[in-house]
Parts: sequence; C-alpha cells; structure tokens
Amino acid sequence: MKKNISYLWRKINKIMFSKAIYIICIFMTVIFFEVFCQESYHEFIAQGLRFQKQADSLQRLIETQTASLSTVAASRRGAIMNSIRDNDLLAVALQKQAHEMFEQAERVMTTITSAVDDTVSDVKLLEEPQFAILSQSPYSEANPIPLDEPLPDGVLYKIQLGAFSRVMPANSFKGLTPVSGETLENGIIKYYAGLFWLYSDAENALQKVREYGFRDAYIIAFYNRRTINIERARQLEIIDY
Repeated sequence: MKKNISYLWRKINKIMFSKAIYIICIFMTVIFFEVFCQESYHEFIAQGLRFQKQADSLQRLIETQTASLSTVAASRRGAIMNSIRDNDLLAVALQKQAHEMFEQAERVMTTITSAVDDTVSDVKLLEEPQFAILSQSPYSEANPIPLDEPLPDGVLYKIQLGAFSRVMPANSFKGLTPVSGETLENGIIKYYAGLFWLYSDAENALQKVREYGFRDAYIIAFYNRRTINIERARQLEIIDY
C-alpha cells in the first residue's frame, strides 16, 4: 500500500513538473519576443506608416493637380503635368518602401509565431499518451508515414506492428495513428504505432491494436532513444516517476 502511494505521489510530482517546464518555456519565448523582437517589429511598422503617409499625401496632391488642369491656363499645364509625373514616381517609390517595411514587420512576427509554435510542439506533457484509431488512415502520398524521427529522452514505449524489407504503403496500417518507421542497418524497416510514457498505457493500447487486426503486435521499450528490456524499462519508469 505504501509503495503504491509513493508511486502515485511521484507520478503526480512529475506531471506537475512537466507542466511547470511547459509554462516556463512558453514564458521565456514571450520574454524573448518582448526583449529582442518587439522593438524591431514596432520600428518597421512605424517606418512603414511614415512612408505610407507620405505616399498618400502625394496621391492627394496628384489628384488636386489633375483636377486643376481643366481650369489653369494652357501655359501652365506643361509644368503641372511634369509635376504630376514626378510626384507619381515619388509616390510609387514611397509606397514600395512602405510595403517593404510592413513585410519586414510581418517576417519578424512570423518568426516569433513559429518559435512559439515550435515550443508548444516540442515541450510534451509526458503524462499524455499519443495513440488513436481513426476511421481511416491519416497517411497518404502527400502525408507519408514518417521514418527515423528522433525520439525524446527518458523511458517510452511503442507498439511494433511489423518488420518489412521495403517502405510500406501509407494506408497499410489503416486508422492507427501515430505510425512511425525505423530503418535498421540491414535495410529492414520496423513500423510502430503510438508513443507512451507508461507501460500501462501501452498495454491498454496493445489490446486495441490486436483487436483491430494486428494480432502479432507487441510492445517495444526505449530509454534515451535505445531499445531496452521491458522489465528494465518498467523499473526505470518507476524511478523516473
């Protein structure tokens, strides 16, 4: 009983720690934006607005000059038309500079947005297993099954679906997701389903995978990206939690 309570307490602590790390990473990304990028973003916007204002002013002047052509003396029309042409060229150049400044600001914002998205994607909450059975395969020629993706540190489990001498068609594993492949040195490709940080989650998913038709499937354990014995993984899992 005491051992079970201790295990549960360690698990809760790790979940809380994972969430804390998640929040800290997001917070640091926001600070990075505030300190290093916000000034550049606002400066690009301010410059773009200045150029835009100048270009708009010239456009209004051109409209006024164009309207005046019908009322001024013929002797002055040539000078006004030359001024219109010069102002139009300058307005176009200013408008181009305004667009360039706005595009620079957009690139800065895109960089920050991408950094936040990457942070959210990379910092995983370890208590949440990644496994589902969909009505149809989420993979296709346009979205193939990923091969040889790097694994996170620590203990984790996958369900091995089979080993094949070639790349399998995208829909080979029906609605299982996520599915991933690992290429061995001899060219054999192992295909896995799911990603689990607790053996109990992998065991529950394995039953569903077998009922789904993959009766030869079984659980594989990894520690720091290397395969290890299931029993050893479960020991490390308890220590890790």
